Amino acid sequence: MTRHVEDSGSELSEQDYRRLLAFRDGLRQFLHWSSDRAQQAGITAAQHQLLLAVRGHDGAPSVSDLAKHLLLRHNSAVELVDRTAQAGLIRRLPDPEDHRSVRLELTEEGMDRLRALTQAHLEELSRFGPRLARLWSHLPAGGGEQ
Repeated sequence: MTRHVEDSGSELSEQDYRRLLAFRDGLRQFLHWSSDRAQQAGITAAQHQLLLAVRGHDGAPSVSDLAKHLLLRHNSAVELVDRTAQAGLIRRLPDPEDHRSVRLELTEEGMDRLRALTQAHLEELSRFGPRLARLWSHLPAGGGEQ
């Protein structure tokens, strides 16, 4: 769903543009840092996100569940799952309720890599997050709409 900023009659300030730039720069820096950490762990950023989606999902996710988390088309998610399974980081399980579908879980190796990456990410976010939060601390709390 697309949200449009309503014209409230107020002009955007130079500070609004600077804050948005700083925020987006910060997000990009964090994602770049994250990608480097994944590469150092021997996986791609997409595989890291896949491992996190498998572990963070409530129960063993299907490929369709993962495609939604990763904002991928189903066939692209299947390709990523194939590469990640070949690397020994996830395994496919039969779905007990739908024999046409499979569920996914992390292997021990996948869990070890994800655990190390998650610890590093939480440490980085504890340093980095407050800087980004300060950029928007003056804004009123908004609704949870997306």
